[in-house]
Amino acid sequence: MSVTRLQPALPRTPPPQQRRRRRPTTNASHYILWALSLIVIVGSVVPVAAASLWSTPLYETGGHLTWDNFRTLLTDRGWWTAVSNSILFAALNTIGSIVVGVACAVFLTRTDIPGRRVLTTLLLVPIALPGLVLIIGWAAMWTPAGFASSWLQTNTPLNMPVNLYSIPGMAMVAMSVASPTVFLLCRGTLLSIDPSLEDAARTAGASPLRSLLTVSLPLMRPAITNAALLVFALSIEVLGLPLILGFSSKISLISTYLYDHWVNDSQQGLVSAGAVFLLVAVSGLLVLRNRLVGDTARFTTTTGKPTSVRTLRLGAWRWAATAAITLFLLVFVAVPLAGVVMTAFTSILSPFISPWSVLTLDNFSAVLDNSLYTNSITNSLLIAGIGGAVTTIVIAVLSVVAHRSAFRFRGSLQQGMLWPRMMPALVTGMAFFWSFALLDRSGALRTSLWGIGIAFAVRSLALGYSAFYPALAGIGADLDNAARTSGATWWKTMRTIVFRLVTPAMGASFVLLFVAMLNDAEPAVFLVTDKTPVLGLTMLQLAATSIGGTVAALGVIQMVITSLVLGAGRALLGVRPRA
Repeated sequence: MSVTRLQPALPRTPPPQQRRRRRPTTNASHYILWALSLIVIVGSVVPVAAASLWSTPLYETGGHLTWDNFRTLLTDRGWWTAVSNSILFAALNTIGSIVVGVACAVFLTRTDIPGRRVLTTLLLVPIALPGLVLIIGWAAMWTPAGFASSWLQTNTPLNMPVNLYSIPGMAMVAMSVASPTVFLLCRGTLLSIDPSLEDAARTAGASPLRSLLTVSLPLMRPAITNAALLVFALSIEVLGLPLILGFSSKISLISTYLYDHWVNDSQQGLVSAGAVFLLVAVSGLLVLRNRLVGDTARFTTTTGKPTSVRTLRLGAWRWAATAAITLFLLVFVAVPLAGVVMTAFTSILSPFISPWSVLTLDNFSAVLDNSLYTNSITNSLLIAGIGGAVTTIVIAVLSVVAHRSAFRFRGSLQQGMLWPRMMPALVTGMAFFWSFALLDRSGALRTSLWGIGIAFAVRSLALGYSAFYPALAGIGADLDNAARTSGATWWKTMRTIVFRLVTPAMGASFVLLFVAMLNDAEPAVFLVTDKTPVLGLTMLQLAATSIGGTVAALGVIQMVITSLVLGAGRALLGVRPRA
């Protein structure tokens, strides 16, 4: 009897021609996408700088390098008046918004005042609605001849303390949109602070209020600094507010100075020089932010042991705090929104005439019978729908290259997608005007909806990226590695696994992009023609001359569309407005 010994099977090595070659994680497509995206996003600013240093418009032949545009700008008294007015307006808006936003964050997050959830929802309404709608409502209700101001002056001893046709008045209007932004930024920080730090202060003898003021508020320094610089930067570039309320009082800000010299005086070199100044100023604010905040690790308080947020009991003072926040929301949000609706549905809005006796739909009929208004609505819906969808796809593709590949320049791609956040809207529009003027001599792209859509898309790119990236970051790399091990290429892995998993985030990004592109106006100043009107700019130009029923009806239409899209997004995807 013989015994056969079993030998372990040796691993079978496939012939050289059958070995599967491992493809590199980056390829030529990554370089092409990287180059194209940075050229469109960042490179579009280069023509603005070139136009500011050229003696003739870039679309004309001839010309030479010159400093005359900057010399004319810096020697113009009107420019320095606009700069000083902008600084004052931005400072007042920033201070007021920080005080109101931080106070609301503390009271609605860390105290026991009644109705916190309802008050928080109402406070965030201005973020979800077009800013121009609130401005129209303020002008209809709280100007010296407005409905609410006249009613208070006639029937009560109260009166509007600030004239809206002034820099302090415009700053007060701007606070209605900026304060909720500050609230959102500070609320998140308050919720993340470890309550055990306040407990330690109380153990040392501090009262609950003192522990909140001396422990938690100092830890909010990065959030407050970010919010302050963000509000200040946005205040410098805002156009709609000073164009509507500052025009009658001849108050010029940097944005209206550039708008007036472009539209009325056609001083394109001068405006380009001003745009460079504006871009440098906003960039400097970001550098200042990094210097002021410093090392954010110093403000880290979250530990490995989760603890619940402590609620500060205010006693009888909680009703006073609730009344103060309710009064703010009534004056700054509810009354202006009611003013827009009342103006749209009445033939005349006056405190001496009952609105119920002058109800009408004529303002909406005037909108629907005017081709300019209907074309504006149609064009904006096309740009928001098609542009939002295309931009969402672009964001998804660029994000996976920037965060899911070994591409050597992925860091610059990440920063490039955030670049539009620091670029003023007017500069964005001017950048694409000059880019199209250089690259598209026929003007076919510049005078089409595609040109406006590209400018709007770049303007809103950072918003969509901020909504999409957190979901992408939550997907582990093990799924990618498993697909690659099975033989899938990098692009097939992204298409069949990653993109399917982040489909809800892409939907959320599309909703936010749709709303942003529907309501945008400033970039269109330099690109819109008589054949390509858009809703935001049409409303802005109409409101700059008069606040009537027609512009209010457009505002109601814009508000309804925005509310429906956000409502559908929240119901289907859980989308909520973000700062």
